[in-house]
Amino acid sequence: MFNNPFGSFQDSVAAAKEEREQLDRLLTISTPRERVLVAVIGALSLLLAAWFFFGDVARNVTVDAILVEAGNDLPSNSPSIHALAWIEKGVESQVRVGLPAVVRLADANGAAPTFIGEIGEISAAGLSGQLAEFELLAPVSVHLVKVMLDEDLDTEIDAGTQSEIVIEVGRHSPIALLRMR
Repeated sequence: MFNNPFGSFQDSVAAAKEEREQLDRLLTISTPRERVLVAVIGALSLLLAAWFFFGDVARNVTVDAILVEAGNDLPSNSPSIHALAWIEKGVESQVRVGLPAVVRLADANGAAPTFIGEIGEISAAGLSGQLAEFELLAPVSVHLVKVMLDEDLDTEIDAGTQSEIVIEVGRHSPIALLRMR
């Protein structure tokens, strides 16, 4: 536009004004193919907005744990795993009896067994002595968690085995999850 050394300044300004006027015009949709494209984009936007407000997303919490005992509980004779778990203080109020849980054992080979069940019991395991003073300052608290398993234990589990417990603390809409953060 201004690169022509032989054109006058008035011609260059007029050309620039004409270009701006062309940009100021509204977008016109003239062909049926363009109308279908706009309708599809609008429908997808409405679908995404509906899912954002009415959709359902599971919220999981993963805690580190050390297994204390595994076996069948008496008198019900149902399989269970007892573990000491380190639960973040902001999350511990959401973990309660009856929530679905998955126990993953730590294994160097990467082929660690997993056990599916639900939280049967949970209780705070207080620290004693000098460590009790630091418990208030720590970002996590120690809990004794009992996971009632859906199926029998088919492998022998040693006490002291490191593991992870994944607990589903609820299902929320995506907008509610954003508000939680």
